[in-house]
Amino acid sequence: MDTSADYNIHERYPERTALVYGERSCTYEQLHNSIEGFAAHMRQVGVQPGDKVALWGYSSINWLVAFFGIVRAGGVAVLVNFSLRTQDVAQLIEIAQADFLVCGDTVASRTSPDIMTAVAKVAGISEDHCVVANTSKVDLVEAYRDADTSALDGLVEADPDDTAFIIFTSGTTSLPKAVQLSRSALMFDVRGFTEVLGEAMGSTVLCGAPLFHILGLLIANAYLAHGGTVVLPNNNKAATISSAIATYGVTDMVAVGAIYIALEDHETFEQEVSPNLKLCMVAGGMSTPVQMMRMELNFAHATFINMYGLSESAPLTMVSPSDLVEQRARTVGRAVNGVTLRITDTNGNELPVGEVGEVWAQSPGLTNGYFGLPDEDQPFDANKWLHTGDLGFVDKDGYLHLSGRSKELIIRGGENIMPSEIEGELLKVQNIADAKVMGAPNPVLGETVEACVTLKDKNIAFSEDEVRAELSNRIARFKVPSHVFCYDEFPLLGNGKIDMRGLRASMLNLVVRGNFGEELAGGIRVFDLTIRSMRYTIPPVSSMLASLAAYAGFSQDYTGRIQLAVEEMLSERAMDAYSSVGDIRIILSLGPDFLRVSFSDDGAEYFIDKRKETSANAKIILALVDNFQTYYIDDKPIYCMDFLYENDMDILDFLVKGRTTE
Repeated sequence: MDTSADYNIHERYPERTALVYGERSCTYEQLHNSIEGFAAHMRQVGVQPGDKVALWGYSSINWLVAFFGIVRAGGVAVLVNFSLRTQDVAQLIEIAQADFLVCGDTVASRTSPDIMTAVAKVAGISEDHCVVANTSKVDLVEAYRDADTSALDGLVEADPDDTAFIIFTSGTTSLPKAVQLSRSALMFDVRGFTEVLGEAMGSTVLCGAPLFHILGLLIANAYLAHGGTVVLPNNNKAATISSAIATYGVTDMVAVGAIYIALEDHETFEQEVSPNLKLCMVAGGMSTPVQMMRMELNFAHATFINMYGLSESAPLTMVSPSDLVEQRARTVGRAVNGVTLRITDTNGNELPVGEVGEVWAQSPGLTNGYFGLPDEDQPFDANKWLHTGDLGFVDKDGYLHLSGRSKELIIRGGENIMPSEIEGELLKVQNIADAKVMGAPNPVLGETVEACVTLKDKNIAFSEDEVRAELSNRIARFKVPSHVFCYDEFPLLGNGKIDMRGLRASMLNLVVRGNFGEELAGGIRVFDLTIRSMRYTIPPVSSMLASLAAYAGFSQDYTGRIQLAVEEMLSERAMDAYSSVGDIRIILSLGPDFLRVSFSDDGAEYFIDKRKETSANAKIILALVDNFQTYYIDDKPIYCMDFLYENDMDILDFLVKGRTTE
């Protein structure tokens, strides 16, 4: 049935649900029959063994029927990102030399119903070589499950080592590279993946990774190979995924970190998500170990899994579900069975355990090479060592730790983006003289795309919004820079070349300042502390707050004011309240203009008003603070002491300091 699984699996589980997409589903028997029918149709439209067929559309049941059908007919499925525009799709078709097009629902088809015809015309594909696979127009399972399959009679099955599909990946040039992969490579990847997961692998998986990526395709094949159910969400909204998890009893899931974060924040998380998920696989990895460990804590019943691989060979390494959470959060695991790793220096010499170098790998799952490129541009050497371009080291227990990338590639939310492509588009914008594009760390997406530009005529006003809007008409949305920073000139080295390290540091400073500036506008909560309402708790708490104020830049005199005000407030609540206050909650937050210390407890309400006679504590507090106010949450008073920043203080500089150095 599929390119990796037992072709007779439909005979063992004919009535078991194989795929779910939105409200549609199909059994293994229906899936098998529709694949055979679609394959016969592809033969009828002229597909011969080895012919390349572009497959462009959202992840869906239709997509998988088409993919398996193309390969079953002997064709090579050329997998195209559903977010791309007409010219980009045509370029990929040209690179792969595809003569056929199967077109499903895409981003472009939402506004251009005749997009398949437009793409085919630009790509030079004849109309009779185009096949409609839009879910709104045709259900491929219904259309082909009872089709005549006589066109497959006499078809000789392709060698499993021959190229079966092509995935595009960005390289060191602006042109994408066509990564050729075989059925045997995919079967090797599936075996390695399932061996590591073992009994932790459930029967129903939600695949939030796109099927035109190697990880999404690997997951779908792995679960179908074992008679599981693959749920394909029709969008990545938290509400949609949460509902699908609950409705179909999803136990396993693969998605980028941003989706897990969105699920955790969704109102149905505790009812629909947390009780069901047992195995969470992260596409592209979490941005920090702390984030992953926090996720595992919040997803109460789930184990989070990291893995590492490339389109050229995946997975190379995986953590095991039985590994400690620290190992799963801080490493990308050990080499899967059959993969050999080597850490090398710049001369290709193998480095000892613990030393950082480039990661090389050998694997039966290795690509057949980049289609159409000469030997010197292939990803492997004469001895079939894959040169990943990634930096890392292997510890004494065999776990791989990634340290960074030697490539320029930006990975945003699992999408590979080549800076030179965006730089080329920026240079087409009127009045932009030079452009440099780089990635910036992001806790949700992994990286964001950031652009730095200089102008031809500095007297013409620069509009970041206009530049981004113009780019959005030319390139996929995920490639549009989050920010476009305008420079009078780029920093230069002594030899006259651009100081890329200095420019990157400057860009990161601007990104971080912008992010912190947005947070400051709403107030940044530094800490939230609950203390026992006893006298001995007052000095350590007030000293801690004073130390932080001094570190942030407040003068010694001002720090003393803050410390005394906190002590007076705590003394009033702990010692002089008219009723038992219980524990006292203290929140320290930073705003754009002032530092705020807030207090709340369970005691009688405390009134401070400079216009009225009040307690001795209150008089002291009013003399020390720049502003005192009380607000209410659920009728419970929150007391706020505000301290304005001193004239020579820049709290934004304090927050940014240390965040942009490399």
